[in-house]
Amino acid sequence: MDRDEILKKAQAGKIGMDEREQQVLGLSFGIGGILTVLLCVALTVARLISGQDAYDYTAIVFLYLAGTELHLYWKTRRRGGALLAAGCGLVCAGNLAMLLLG
Repeated sequence: MDRDEILKKAQAGKIGMDEREQQVLGLSFGIGGILTVLLCVALTVARLISGQDAYDYTAIVFLYLAGTELHLYWKTRRRGGALLAAGCGLVCAGNLAMLLLG
């Protein structure tokens, strides 16, 4: 097999992006997630200052964290990631229950 065939086979399963573009895409999602969490924290603080609850924003943050940790566990198989994902998922479920049950 020559160099071009190997390169074509390596890129066949990658939706048209090379390794650098995939890393940039992953970093972009990370930055977007961080900004989303910061916005939720700011909105939570504003709600708490005004005397309201903030279960919805807390659920959003913990679902994001659970998803991030679950993906990390899936890729690395480190048990700590699975435990953290489960914990964040439980906190998210608790906040949703408190939100829905009033």
